[in-house]
Amino acid sequence: MTYAAAVLALLIVLAPPARAQEPSAVETVVDIRVHGNHTTPDAEIIRIAGVSTGTPLSPSLITDVEGRLRQSGRFRSIEVRKRYQSIEDATAILLIILVEEQPGVSESIRRPGVLRRMRAGTMWLPVLTAEDGYGLTYGARVSLVDAVGRHTRLSVPLTWGGERRASVEVERRFTHGPLTRLTADAGITQREHPGLDLSDRRTGVGVRAERALSSWFRLGGQARLSDVRFGDTDDRLRTVGVEARLDTRRDPAFPRNAVYASATVERLWFEHSDATGRVLTDVRGYVGIVRQVVFVARLQQAWAADALPQFEQPLLGGAASLRGFRLGYRMGDRLVAASAEALTRWTSFCRPSTGCRHH
Repeated sequence: MTYAAAVLALLIVLAPPARAQEPSAVETVVDIRVHGNHTTPDAEIIRIAGVSTGTPLSPSLITDVEGRLRQSGRFRSIEVRKRYQSIEDATAILLIILVEEQPGVSESIRRPGVLRRMRAGTMWLPVLTAEDGYGLTYGARVSLVDAVGRHTRLSVPLTWGGERRASVEVERRFTHGPLTRLTADAGITQREHPGLDLSDRRTGVGVRAERALSSWFRLGGQARLSDVRFGDTDDRLRTVGVEARLDTRRDPAFPRNAVYASATVERLWFEHSDATGRVLTDVRGYVGIVRQVVFVARLQQAWAADALPQFEQPLLGGAASLRGFRLGYRMGDRLVAASAEALTRWTSFCRPSTGCRHH
């Protein structure tokens, strides 16, 4: 026997006997939890899902559960997640079912139809505003949430008075991708020009896209096509522009220690006038002085490279640019205005010891 053969025979003798292969552990559902439901009970959702504790976790179980829940018609969105119940036992599986119920779902109506879902997602908002030079505007706005897809809102404003308006607006918000917000509208607007006392009616469509680079800085672009009826003059206006906006105001109604700045560059085409460019800027600063008193400084300008038709000329006057003068006090192709003012607001609070005070 050779030396190599002797070593091989010794290894065979000393090798431990082969053990029988142990069967692999099976993952098993030991608990089921439901989140996001407000009308459908947890037990009903688990029943629809067709899963119970003690069920082996097969490769298709999660897909099957999501499919059964989706077929029920009760939920707008469904997500089933697999989690381990403990670190010590890798076979104990916890199933988490996340659902969002359809609008209009109730205990008696388990599969709401299209009309019921639309009614459940409809909101009514009264409109009552007053603007220098135009007067009181009143009406209502009807909004349908998710009417044309997820994260959408369809609005129909109907107003009368200072501004007569009837239009359809669609808004879509994005959580991912290059855009943050996309809006489109189509309708008719009519009001009286405060400087010339002429009717200004516009019918058209527009679209706007925005990208929020941070909570205080946005970039946007817009385009609009309008048929203009100004007094006895008919014209067509096409506008394309881009905008950059910086806004650090936490409360736009009464900002304090904040800055707002916007710059817009536009290109305008008219049917009966030469095309031109326009630059719009608006810069505001807010500094808190004492308690509820805020000092506000504002600088705004509108600069057009060429002559503009009267219906597109900027107006001077009113609270928006020059207090103490009516809106339309001056108008022209270019506007520069600066203002400074102190703002305050009244608040009240009550203490049991001293009673109510107003500031």
